[in-house]
Amino acid sequence: MSSFSDDILDEEMIRCPKLGGEVTFRYCRLEKNRLPCGWIIGCWQDRMDIKRFISENYTTEEQASIFAPPKPKILTLLEIIKQAQQVAEEKLADNSDEPC
Repeated sequence: MSSFSDDILDEEMIRCPKLGGEVTFRYCRLEKNRLPCGWIIGCWQDRMDIKRFISENYTTEEQASIFAPPKPKILTLLEIIKQAQQVAEEKLADNSDEPC
């Protein structure tokens, strides 16, 4: 992946301010859908050259995704509700095709 040795770094532990407990570097770099947590720079900058690690291991597009602000929770909830409604409507449509 890079000049950094992932095997050695992956086992490094740090207290996660987001989760409130200890996590490994491996967890931090894979936390966000196989991409690093958006807090990774702030958490690891005192232990390693994390900015270099990010720039050497992730494309510009991936970095944009890593550091993009999260969606507001209300939008996420609305998306989940919409998906549930679509599934319910599909089940109703499937059941209406069956004879009574």
